[in-house]
Amino acid sequence: MLRTYKSINHPIFKLHEHLEHLVCQVWCNATNHTSCSDFLSEEFEIIYNEYSWLKKRIDSIYKKCKTLNNDERAKIREAFNINNRIEELCEGTLSPIELDDLPKVVKNDMKPLLIKFYDYLIDRAAVPGDKLDYYNKLISTTKHKTCPCCGLARIESAETHYREDNDHYLPKAEYPFASVNFKNLVPLCDKCNKKCKGSKNPCKNGRISYYPFNKTHVPIEVFISINNNDSLDYLNLKKEEIEISFSGNPDKNSTWDFLFEIKRRYNEEIRNFSKSELRVISNRMFRHQKRKQEFTYEQILNDSIEDYEFDIFEERKFLKKSFLETIKLKPEWMAVYQY
Repeated sequence: MLRTYKSINHPIFKLHEHLEHLVCQVWCNATNHTSCSDFLSEEFEIIYNEYSWLKKRIDSIYKKCKTLNNDERAKIREAFNINNRIEELCEGTLSPIELDDLPKVVKNDMKPLLIKFYDYLIDRAAVPGDKLDYYNKLISTTKHKTCPCCGLARIESAETHYREDNDHYLPKAEYPFASVNFKNLVPLCDKCNKKCKGSKNPCKNGRISYYPFNKTHVPIEVFISINNNDSLDYLNLKKEEIEISFSGNPDKNSTWDFLFEIKRRYNEEIRNFSKSELRVISNRMFRHQKRKQEFTYEQILNDSIEDYEFDIFEERKFLKKSFLETIKLKPEWMAVYQY
């Protein structure tokens, strides 16, 4: 992640508490001598009675859970706890419990209903708060204007009536117990969320990743280098002529790139703006020469780089700054322009 969000307190987190109550205190306590309603909290009973389809599904799962033994119940509770410790899972200090290691009722019955909690219940009156209100407060606190993951796309501000999609950072298909955990729900631009990440799992094969709400995260710096070759044309850079690297943790950077195709997208962006950036620099050189101002090539580049340090995550400035840092070491590109 280029940057992270600042987590906030909000009533919407209550839905996750309801889900935990349902899984750990209701379903995992099911017996032949009790009914589902015997274990429901007063708050959740309101939701339970509000929707007939929900009541029917909850009762059906309760009935199936009556056959669970104590070890299976303990395993479900453990999985709920561990698979919601999102930051530790991202850091690799905890290993997730896989669905296939749990009783079949979790994957076959609980999972579809818990996913529907996110798709249906969050914006209903029975649940405090809603996604748009949460989004607006989060964006107002964090003050991001561009996607914190890629920095390429503008995201909806708190002043609009719209919001970005919430990405299930740990995919809900594999982590249904975290389906309404807003520590696992990250507002990202459409390209990051749907076109690049999709259902990719940041914990797959022992990967570690940046936690999107990490309080001590240092914004990632991007470094660009251009490889010399006999056919190098600065006005028409090719994909293989640009190399991109990052500050930060190499293993987490690898996961970031895997999830969101960062290097490919940055490479494309650089090739899209490189010609115009070089034209701007050449025009400045030309104007200074006409005015007989004794500015060196390096001074002109340094001034441009300094300008890009203001609001650096606006208008791809973080990429343009790094590109100019590279160009500063390669004044030979000026030969492509004739004065």
